Amino acid sequence: MKYLFTSLFSLFFVACSTLSISTDYDTKYNFNNFHSFAVVHKIREGENTLTTERIKNALIKTLKAKNFNEVSAKTADLVFLYHTNVQNKTDIYTDYQMVGYRRYGGMVVSTPRTYSYNEGKLIIDAYNPKTNKIVFRAVAIDELPEKKTPKERENYINKVIAKTLKDFPPQ
Repeated sequence: MKYLFTSLFSLFFVACSTLSISTDYDTKYNFNNFHSFAVVHKIREGENTLTTERIKNALIKTLKAKNFNEVSAKTADLVFLYHTNVQNKTDIYTDYQMVGYRRYGGMVVSTPRTYSYNEGKLIIDAYNPKTNKIVFRAVAIDELPEKKTPKERENYINKVIAKTLKDFPPQ
């Protein structure tokens, strides 16, 4: 039982991931002049269009909640592009277990373990269509959880987008 607990405890810490978000922006760009936006995405071959539509809808929903107006890409103050990437990752860690009797001299045995998972990366770029320069970039990286229903997937994507754009526009 002790060995099972140790293994599960180790796996718990390896499996617990948090959403990692980083942002960068042009400090010279005046985000106070930003009132309208458009979201565009070029579908790549083999891409899951259900997921890309959920991401697009979450971006629109999040930006509208911040009181920005959705317009065509030709008239937008900022155009948002997004890119996704999923990579299979493997973490290797060591599980230490005590074997034998403590009173009579036990020993610690180390066992290498592996943990495989899919890591998803979402990159959101906002560019100024007048200059064609990126003025804001956000990158979200997370271990992709198993989501079984469309509603679970939608809720997860909404949560990721909301957290990623929490501090947008930069002050």
